[in-house]
Amino acid sequence: MLQTQREIDGRRSALIKMAGLCGLALSGDALAALAAAGKTPAVAGLLSADALALTGVLAEHIIPATDTPGALAVGAHRTIDHMLLACATQLEQQGFIAGLERVDAVALAETGKRFRALPSPRRIALLHALDEGKAPFNAEDQRFFRRLKSYTLFAYYTSEAGSTRELAYLPVPGGYKGNVPLRKNTRTWAI
Repeated sequence: MLQTQREIDGRRSALIKMAGLCGLALSGDALAALAAAGKTPAVAGLLSADALALTGVLAEHIIPATDTPGALAVGAHRTIDHMLLACATQLEQQGFIAGLERVDAVALAETGKRFRALPSPRRIALLHALDEGKAPFNAEDQRFFRRLKSYTLFAYYTSEAGSTRELAYLPVPGGYKGNVPLRKNTRTWAI
């Protein structure tokens, strides 16, 4: 039975949306590959290049690089872009883009530079105001930033580095020093 390209694209789109709704851990690169499969390489995400770059800078401030990679290094901004495209309603997409534009507009109004061009201390000061919903930001801006933080956390901790290197399980942090002397013949049920 031959399938039309439209049927194949419809099925692929449904699988991507279902994967996103079910919380399937796919990186931005994997989602991009799924979205672009069978199409021309020029397939773009929801966000413009500037908006995607701003999302990357914001995500890196939310989860910066330490001894493990930060959000930017794992491609959290690309994952966020694909999650918005595949899982968000049009109203949510517009709200996210408006939130990004608002961050840049406030930075331009206060400093004459776009957010990405600001020095790190100034960015952090603006992000604290955004997180608290204080002037020059408002409650809607604060909701946008909380949504961005949740997207960033999901994107980061479902990445390979986030799930294997950052979320290392330490059963007893700091070690364990028991006060019962154990020998080879000590039975654990008798302790």
